[in-house]
Amino acid sequence: MADTLSVDFSTYDPSSLTVAEFLAKNNFSIATYTIDKSADPYGRAFTADNVDIRDGYLAMKVSGGTPPGGNVPSAGIRTMNNNILYGTFKTTAITSPVPGVCHGFFTYESDSQESDIEILTAFYDTGNQYVQPGLQLTNQNNYGNHSQNTHSAVPYPADPRTGEHEYTLEWSADATRFFFDGDLVATLTSNVPYEPSYFVWNSWSSGNEKWSAGPPTEDAILMISKIEMEYNTTIPQTN
Repeated sequence: MADTLSVDFSTYDPSSLTVAEFLAKNNFSIATYTIDKSADPYGRAFTADNVDIRDGYLAMKVSGGTPPGGNVPSAGIRTMNNNILYGTFKTTAITSPVPGVCHGFFTYESDSQESDIEILTAFYDTGNQYVQPGLQLTNQNNYGNHSQNTHSAVPYPADPRTGEHEYTLEWSADATRFFFDGDLVATLTSNVPYEPSYFVWNSWSSGNEKWSAGPPTEDAILMISKIEMEYNTTIPQTN
């Protein structure tokens, strides 16, 4: 039997639980780690300070104004389960209008076992020589060769900045299927992940013009109102 999880962030009561306690009660943990800049112009510092719940939304902030070459303060959460194997994952959100950020909703075991919904706030309607505009949907290459990723960039059926929209990733053994407000927008049948995984939600910037662009000059906030999941797990959970 599949497991289910449904979280409506408007139910959060700050008088009874901290944000971290509310998330933990619902099987989420907050990301607190740094990714060095490596080949990117900026690093990424995921911090609990950039994860909040307010006005009925999980607010995931990428802070604006990072000095050149610094670590951009970013936000992320993930399931405590790392043994998820297939399922349907729905996220209802309002995206940031501030350019230079990547919002991601994705399965993750490793960089070669990952399926992504990503929203690039610099490339809603127009792209550049590296990035096509639109909703970015990807299965990372199973052998770590990212030039061989399976990818589709889909025009947004509606403006994700101006109201709530539901983003769904349906992960099965033979395909990943992607939905916007319940309508199928893409099916990817190669490089489908097959290892038990976390599910992750994050918002970040590395300043790389080939993906996130940025970093933002002002705070960019992803607002998530609801997360719904129906998923299978392997037993036992891996460590």
